[in-house]
Parts: sequence; C-alpha cells; structure tokens
Amino acid sequence: MSTSSLITDGHDDRPSNIDATAKFAGEGRTVASSGLKLFMWILAAAAALGIVGIIVRFIDDGGREEWGYYAATLAFMLTMFGGAPMIAIAPTIAKANWARPAARIGSLASIATAITALLLIPLMFKLPALTEFSDVLGDDVRRRSIWFDSPIYAPHFWNPLILATLAVVGLAMAYVMAIPDFAAIRDHGTGWKQRWARNLARGFHGRPQQWEWLMMRIGITGALYFAMLLYVNFTFSIDLAVSLVPGWKDAIFPFYHTLGSFQAGLSFTILGIWAARRWGGVSKYVGHEQMWSLGKLLLATTLLWFYFFYSSFIVFWYGRSQADSSTIELLVSGPYVYLFAAVFLFAFIAPWWVMIWNKVRDSVWGPPIAAVLVLFGLFMDRVRIYVASWSATPDDLELATTGILEKMPPTQWPDVFDVFIMAGLPALGLLGILLATRLVPVISLWEIQQSRLITKPVRYLRTRVLLVGKPD
Repeated sequence: MSTSSLITDGHDDRPSNIDATAKFAGEGRTVASSGLKLFMWILAAAAALGIVGIIVRFIDDGGREEWGYYAATLAFMLTMFGGAPMIAIAPTIAKANWARPAARIGSLASIATAITALLLIPLMFKLPALTEFSDVLGDDVRRRSIWFDSPIYAPHFWNPLILATLAVVGLAMAYVMAIPDFAAIRDHGTGWKQRWARNLARGFHGRPQQWEWLMMRIGITGALYFAMLLYVNFTFSIDLAVSLVPGWKDAIFPFYHTLGSFQAGLSFTILGIWAARRWGGVSKYVGHEQMWSLGKLLLATTLLWFYFFYSSFIVFWYGRSQADSSTIELLVSGPYVYLFAAVFLFAFIAPWWVMIWNKVRDSVWGPPIAAVLVLFGLFMDRVRIYVASWSATPDDLELATTGILEKMPPTQWPDVFDVFIMAGLPALGLLGILLATRLVPVISLWEIQQSRLITKPVRYLRTRVLLVGKPD
C-alpha cells in the first residue's frame, strides 16, 4: 500500500462508476457545455480559413520562404498534439493512480496528429531536393542531411510515412483504451451512439482474458508510440529545419525539439482538463490532484527546456567558427532576436516563475496559466526556427564555397494568409478532438472505476488522503 497526497474531507463521497456511466454513457452525453456547438462552429470557420490560406499559397507559387509559417504551424501541431498522448503512457507505466482521469484527454490528441500527417503532404511539394545548392556549390553537391546515399527526394517520402505511422499507432492506442467505455455505452446508451459503440466494443464484456488482452495491447501501443514520437521529432526537425540551413550542425537540436513536445503535450493536457472541469461537467472526476501532479511535471520539463537549449547553444557560442557564428545570428541574435526574447520569456522564465510557488502549483488555476504561457512560447519558438530555416534560400543568400551563410536573410513577416494558416490548422486539429468527444466520454469510465476499487480515504497524521493499493 502507498498513499497519495489527494486531500479529502474524510468521507468517501466520490461519485461512483454508476453515476459516471449514467452521466456519460446512459444519457449519451460527453460534454455538458451549452456553448460547445458554437465553439465548434468557430473552430470550423477558422479551419476553413486555414485551408484557404494553403490554397492561396499554392496558387501564388512563390518562393520557399513563403512556406515558413506553414512549416512552423505543422511543427507546433506535432509538438503539442504529438506529445499529449505521453500523458496516457508514462504515468500508466509508472502505475500513477492520479493520471487515470487525464489519460483520455491526452490519448484523444492522436486524432489531431493524424490531421497533422495529412497536412504535411502539401508541404512536401515545397521542400527542396537534397541537391538544392548544387547550382551554387557545384554539381553533385548535396546539402547536409541524414540521407547520405539515399535518393534526393528521400525526405519527401519518409517524413509523411513516419508521421502517418505515429498517427496510426496513436489512434490504435486511443481506441484500445476506449474499448471498455464503448462497451458501457453499448449496454447503457441509446440511439446512434449505442449502435456505433456496439460495433466498436468488439464483444468486450469484461472477462479476465479480455482485460489481460486489453492491458497487453495498451502497453504495446504505448511503447511503440513513445519510440515513434522520438523518431518523428528527429526526422522532422532535421529535414525541415537543420538541413535547410548551410553550416547548421547540431546533434542536440532533435532532443531539444522532442523535449518541447513533452512540455507542450503536458500544457495541452492541463488546459484540456481545465476546460473539461469548467465546461464539461467532469469536476467530480478530474480536479486538484491531476492539476497538482501535472504541474510538477510541467515545472520539470520547463527546466529541462532551458537545459537542452543551453547545451545546444553553448557549443556554437564557444565554437566561434564561421558556421557557428552565422547559425547564432540566424536563429538568435539576427533577424529574429526579438522573437527569441519572447521565446525565452514565455517558454522558460514566465512559467518557471509561476510554477515555483507552492500555492500556485498546488492549485486548480495555477498550472493552466503556466500552460498558456508555455504553449505561446513554444509556438513562437517554432516560428523562430522554421521560418528562419525556410528563408535560407539560394536566391536570397550568398553562399561561400564551403556552404556557409555569409549574408543573413531578412525577417519574414506573416501576411494575412499566414495568419489564416497559423490560426486555422491548430483549430482543425482541436475540432477533430471535440468531434471525437461526441462519441467517446472525455474521461475514462473504466479507469475511474478501477481507481475506486484500489483506493479509499483514510486519515494520515492531521489530514485526509487516499490510500492507494498496488497489489502487483
């Protein structure tokens, strides 16, 4: 037995699984907010504007630099939506009881990852071949990349395929984790949701063998998702950022990119929990303990963000070669210096300052504030990195014979269609998640019941806590 720090009032007045099933399965309702449909229409309108922005970009057929904000937006969507399912994986592996109500919100982000994979396909038509700089540096000269002897269009094939694989694994994990809830809707629901749930439950009735099958597949898909997330961040950040800038050599940057995905995924899940409590009618099931625990993880990843950034930056700072100096100027001290200052403030300083206070971190409102700051800072970070990388074109830059930038590109400011893209594409991903909550409950009913079976409120010193049994 072990104790958790969830304070209770001394009575086991927690809502039962019968209450949760009646609320989210029996009535067929997953979200209680009366303004949900209006919000979804707003998201749909924003998504339509984003699609318009993509179409205009293709019709305009401008230079590569015009696609920098599109690449930055996809990178941010991968960062935020791709990292959120880790909340359903890592705490489960660690047998953290507090994470059960939050796991569904994190796993549903895989739907937005699938949308991101589809949106990556148009960008591949604008990604230059590996021989982009051959006209300047000589024939048969390829830009630096991880595809040494591969075809010159290898990144155009493998990046969508790898991201699509991540999406498929994430969707499989989300589906497997929802099977018991589909069975609950099948047995207690009505209408079209009951008919859909009957097909999706696949004969699940809670037999011991079925639970063993379920837990085994959750573990397999979770482990595969974690491995694929690392690989996707590696290839995406190298092919769509590092390899586009002559002279940029950074072995730490992919890990920095991945750490940002963990940080943004935590932030998205925290905001999802807060929204579900505020407008989704789940305040009895998701609350203080989830915010407090996720807040601690958010503080840890915020500190790690600075560690990985410093570990990467210090190599260029002390290297002081021409390539190192030009890389620092392009990404930090040059045309995007003010953007970098905003990134450092919102991705590290501000959330760190908010979360170091115990009373703020140990509250329902503190972690969401830090989460908003982090997401804004990481969005600015993706703009800084990808817009700068896509602006390094042979037409705009003078290249030395060694392939090092000698002249900095000008600052690429967004136009109205870039704004459409930056607002519309994340809205499309969020819309997909909200549509899914019309079928599957926003919280995991079976995990709430499992939590009740292994916990009970007890007195501990001068307070009340939950005693959590961990028989295995």
